[in-house]
Parts: sequence; C-alpha cells; structure tokens
Amino acid sequence: MTTLPQHPIRCALTALAALSLAQTLPAQALQTNAQTDPAASEPSQAIGRGGALEEIVVTAQRREENLQSVPIAVTALGAEDIQQMRITNIEDLSALAPNLNITNQGQQSTPAMAIRGVTSGTSDNAVDPKVGVYVDGIYVGRSVGAIFDLADIERVEVLRGPQGTLFGRNATAGALSIVTAAPTGEFGISANASVGNDDARRGKITLNLPEWHGLRTKLSYLYDEIGGYADNLIGGQRIDVSARAPGFGRLRYADELGGKEVNAFHFAAQYDVTDRLTVDYRFDYTDAETVGNPQQVVAPLPDQTGQLWGAVLAFQPLTGGITNIATDQLGAVAAASSLERVETLGHNLTLTWDINDSTTLKSITGWRELEQDPNIYDLGATGGVRFTEAQFLALLGGNVPGILDPAVQPGPNDSFFSLLTARSTSQEQFTQELQLQISSDQFDLVTGLFYFEEESPARSVLGIFQPVAGGVVTANPVLDPLFGSGTTVTTANNDSAAAYAQLTWHLSDSVDLTGGLRYTSDRREIDIDSLAGATGAVLGLGNYKVDYEELTYTGIATWRPTADITTYAKVSTGYVSGGLLSGIPFEPETLISYEIGVKSQLLDNRLRLNLAAFYSDYEDLQLQAFLNGRQFFDNAGEATIQGAEAEVEWLPLEGLVLSASLGYIDHEYEEYLQRTADGGFVDITDDVDQTFVPKTTGRLSAQYYAPAFSNGLQVYGRVDGAYQGDTTLTANTLRDAEGNAVPLNKERYLDGYWRVGARLGLAGIRLGDSNISASLFAENLLDEEYYPNETTVFSLTRMYARGRTYGLEFSIDL
Repeated sequence: MTTLPQHPIRCALTALAALSLAQTLPAQALQTNAQTDPAASEPSQAIGRGGALEEIVVTAQRREENLQSVPIAVTALGAEDIQQMRITNIEDLSALAPNLNITNQGQQSTPAMAIRGVTSGTSDNAVDPKVGVYVDGIYVGRSVGAIFDLADIERVEVLRGPQGTLFGRNATAGALSIVTAAPTGEFGISANASVGNDDARRGKITLNLPEWHGLRTKLSYLYDEIGGYADNLIGGQRIDVSARAPGFGRLRYADELGGKEVNAFHFAAQYDVTDRLTVDYRFDYTDAETVGNPQQVVAPLPDQTGQLWGAVLAFQPLTGGITNIATDQLGAVAAASSLERVETLGHNLTLTWDINDSTTLKSITGWRELEQDPNIYDLGATGGVRFTEAQFLALLGGNVPGILDPAVQPGPNDSFFSLLTARSTSQEQFTQELQLQISSDQFDLVTGLFYFEEESPARSVLGIFQPVAGGVVTANPVLDPLFGSGTTVTTANNDSAAAYAQLTWHLSDSVDLTGGLRYTSDRREIDIDSLAGATGAVLGLGNYKVDYEELTYTGIATWRPTADITTYAKVSTGYVSGGLLSGIPFEPETLISYEIGVKSQLLDNRLRLNLAAFYSDYEDLQLQAFLNGRQFFDNAGEATIQGAEAEVEWLPLEGLVLSASLGYIDHEYEEYLQRTADGGFVDITDDVDQTFVPKTTGRLSAQYYAPAFSNGLQVYGRVDGAYQGDTTLTANTLRDAEGNAVPLNKERYLDGYWRVGARLGLAGIRLGDSNISASLFAENLLDEEYYPNETTVFSLTRMYARGRTYGLEFSIDL
C-alpha cells in the first residue's frame, strides 16, 4: 500500500502511443535525432571520435568554454551521465563531484548542501542559501523546493568555491548550474520508461518540432513515482491544527514514508529574429507530492529537557504509545507526517544580440514561483507517543500516582509530541540581468547589472511538549508560555541589486590575468505578525528593515605551458546577506578562498587529470542550532577550511571509459560563539563539530560499450561507486545536566560508506525507423544501511536512507 495516489505509468503509455503514431507517419518524416536524447542510443559523451575523450563545453564563466581551459574548479555532467546514473534531482548529485555532499532534511523538498565544507540548508524564507542554484542562468532563491525534477536536463555544472563575481547572487560555498536542453529544430520524439521495486514508475517523453520560419520548439513531460520504504504505524489518522493556524485544517498521516509522485513539464522555444538577434524562452513546472522520510529515535538527550522527555517515554509501555526507539533501521515507525505538495514553476526569457563578431549583449529575465501546501512532518519521531495534558502536568509536579490515574489515561485519538511542526510557505521572485560580453585577441570581458526581488510569506506551527486531545491541537495557557509553543507568521520581502565586471587579459598565447569585481546592495524586510516563543526571537511583532553592502572580487593568473595543460592560481571572495529570521537578527557571512589548480589532457586526449588545492578563511558563519527546546541562529565566528581535489578520466581502449574523483577537507573552527538563553554568548569552539561535511568524498566509475554487432546491436554496461567518508551529523557535544559528556555522543557520527549503482543494457535495437535501448539498473546495489541526517531536539533522532532499488528501463528514439 502506498501513500501516494495510484496512477498508471502515464509516461510509458504516452511513449508507446508516440511509437504507434510514429509508425503511421511517412517514413521520410521520421529522422533519428541523436541530439534529442543522447542517452537513448548513443555511447557515452566521454567517448569521442577517433578514440579520444570528447570536448566538454561549460558556461561556468557565463560564456561557452572548453571545460579543460576554464581556470576554476568545476565538474560537468552531461545528458548521458545524467541518464546512465539515474540522476533525477539535485539530491542525486551528492558525491559525484569532489567535496560535494547533498541530502534532504527529512522532508524531500528541502536540501542540505555542502560544497568544500560550507553547508547550506536552512529552510526559513529569511535566510539565503550558501550554495546558489541556477536554472538556465536564473537564480533559485529559496531552499524549499530546490530539490525539483526537471523534465529535460542537458547538463549540470558544479562550481566549487565562493561565487562572488559572475553568478546572480553571491554564495560562499559554490553553485549548481542546471542547463536544460535547447530545441533542435528537427522533428524528433524520444521517450524513456522504467519500472522498479518499491512500486517505482518513471517515464519521460520529449517532442522536438521542425523549425518554422526561424522558430524552434520543444516540449517535454516527466512522470516519476516511487512508494515509501517504511510503513507508518499510525497512517490514516488525522490531526487538526486549524486552531493554531487557520486554513491548515485536518492533515492526514501518510500510510507509507519516503514516497513521491512528480509531474514535471518543460517547454523551450528559440526564435531567430535576425541573423544576430535570438529570443530564447524556457518554461518549467514541477508538481511534487512527497512524504517525508522516516525518523526514529536513538535515545533522549541527557540535558534537562531531554531527561523530561525521557520520563514521558518511560511511561509508554503503560499508555500504549510507540517510541520509535532503535539504533538499527526499522521497517515501520509511527510518524505524524502528511503528504507534502510543492509546486514550482519558472519563466525565462533571454534575448541575445550579437552586435558584431566580438560583442554580445544579453537580457536575461526570470520569474519563479513556489507554493508549499500546509503539511506536518514528524522531525522528532514522536507522533506515536500517547500521553495527556493531565499526565504531563502530574509529571512536572513529580506526582507519579497522578500519571497512573485511570481517569487521565489517553483516549484513542490522544497523542503527545516533544516537537510538533507544521508549515506552509510560498514565494514569488523576479530577476533581471543585463550582460555585455566582449571578446578579442587581447581580452575577454563580461560585465553587467543584476536585480533580484522576492516576496515570501510563511506560516509555521510549533508545539513543544504539545498535548493533542482527540486529534486536535489547541493553545494551552499553561504549557505554551512555559515551553514556547505557538504559531509564527512572517512575510519576507527581499531585494538585491548588483553591478559586476570580469576582465581576462591575454598577456601572451600562454598567460592570462583575470580580475573581477561585484558590488552588491541587499535590502531585507520582514513583517512579523505572530511569533512562537521557542523561535528564540530577539525582536517582537512589527516590520523591520536592514540593509547591507558588499564588494567581492576574483583574481586569477592562468598559465598554459602547452595546448593541453592549464594551470592557475586564484583568489576569490563570497558573501551571503544578513537578515532577520523570525525576529532573530543576523549579520552577513563572508569567505575568502585561495586556490591553485592544474587541468591536463594527456595521451592524445585519452587521459584527463584535473587537480586543485584550496585554503579558505570563513568568517561570521550563519549557523542554526536547537538547544533545550529553543531555536538559535547566530553568526558563530570563524573557521578555516583547507582541502584538495582530484578528477581523472581515462580512455584505455575504444569503448571503455574509467573515471574517478577524490576530495579531502580539513574544517576547523577558530571561534564559535553560541547565544545563551539570557541573550549572552558562550565560547564553545572546542565543543562543536562541523556537520554534514565528510573529510573525504570519492567516486569510481567504469562504462563500457562493446563493439557493435553487424546488425547494429551493442551491449553496454556501467558501474558507479560514490564514497562518503566519516561524517559528523550533529554539531554540539552531548552533555548531561552537570556538563559531563555522555556515551550517546558516539551515535552522532556516520561511518564512511559506498553507494554503488550499476546498469547493463542493449542499444541499437531497430524497429522500423526507431532506435531502442533496454537496460537493467540498480541503485544502492550493496543495500548499504546509512543515515544521512540526524537531529538533536529533546532526542537524538536519525533518518535512514532508502535501501536497494532496481528495475528495467526502455528508451526509444524516433
């Protein structure tokens, strides 16, 4: 039984219908178009013509360049890699580039990203992400909804290190740039469908239309569904939070946890107004219905509030509650988690005017929206706990007989939460960029103006030690003031304007000097209409405005001793604006990075080897913490981050590509100041660890296309292994009420593990004018049991990832 609505394999049926239609069309109208979907029948993009690795073109510096010539650390994945590794959303990119780690925070709509030791993941609408996400050059302003499926991705670029000059918003960690495929101008249909375990169904169809008077168009549709991977022991029950948040109503607990259903559309159009003026329009829409991943309890925390919660759990055998306590993965838990629906859409209009052969002017206009419906997620894993208000008041008073009194025992719809969270949010954003590019034998210049504005209202219900009587959450005049329960209602209105320029001067055929500057002006405004006490707010209700200005820069010296080797030394800075999070003011954070690197193409371009080393000074880190039932968001202090990265790709023989990458990070806090309950600060530098940042990340990959048979059939296979080293998942050392470290601390760490995927297929199957491939695939092939996320809110809770998945996939290219 799945928590998501039952549907047929919509896209698979569409693909079959398209194939049937194709057979009825005149044969001359059907032209096999490899550009429509290279993954359908083509060998790997890395296998170039003539037995050499193929050139990879990226836009990491806002102009098209050979990846091996760009003097920055960037990893690019093309359509073939995306298809073969089944990269369906941003989360799947984790560990595919050195020092890149991405997971979700329980709710599948909100990613926690880390690049080179800088972590981004706060979901509040007042906090900018540390990793900038871009779709066709348009900045995605909010973390919520940033894990979205696009129907037609051509390339993903992972830029490592601060982005302080060229890309829309400043970022201290790096950027993920998603490029969707352009229309080809030739008629073509490609379709892809797969089925797998856990009731997985996925399908995609893309239609390219013939060029008409300079107009090229394309339409893609994606359907992706998978069932949950843990049963919900309280699935089907309902909770009414409308007394706390009017409009939320009664939310239904999902029957299974970790499932999703996604519908995504993509439309692209290009029109050549003249030989020198092109209009490029993109539209994407994603409707994602997901259920949060299962959380389970390792143990209550040893501090004062944790001990109180531990006492509640101790009575659960008597009240019939479910504690979800286990250190091994459970197949079923009790979770107060509902279906979460998030809709995202975006419009992108780019006008490109080639003024002359060396000068190009671009206008890039974007509009994006997201809508997150009201939902509840059981982050504390306490939805199955049964306890009444009267029992809890007796517990606070040390009245054990009062707890056991038959008259106050919980009824069938009574429950008790250590942490209850329900939320809805939305966002509308507008971006406008004017960009001028000048290229000559002497220099290359990219300069422009950028503007961003957004409006983002949010409503959050927070219940701390929250009794629920008869399935209804109500205000409690005794417990609410004591523990800070309530509803937070805010609206963030943010504006940012910037001017930038980056000049590369060609001193000689082998030496370049690059300098870039960006001036940014940020205006942050928040309307606070309601506040829950546990938000840790410093400010009360009202309207607040703050302004920030920052000048960031980039400097690069590039030397190419040969045509196949690029070396560089780089210094760059990044900045993330300050603001007001639910009444908590915070300042900007900044980072300066020093980097050296070399990129090489060797053995007649059969071997690529790219190396980089970096050192970063990180100041005023924006960090979120939960202590004793209160939220804290502060500028923690200073950190130094140093590391190294290596990427290699080798074509030892025709058809076989071997690739590997390795990343290493040493992150050390120089100063970490944490706010105390009385508004002061305490230095905990020696008592805190960086979270979600493994010291080592790695990837091994082998792809082989056997020689084709005389009838065109070709066997291929691929194996990918992504490694994440030992990782700390929670920041603070766990201590008891007397300040002593406790044995529970050993559970805060995740040992290193491999996540292995494999594919075995047959390409070149001909059916009329159609080209078909079929393959078997598996992800997490070794069925590794790992938990990429933990939280410390009254209990140490843990989120295990999905186990092994496998299935059968077909691709058709007409």
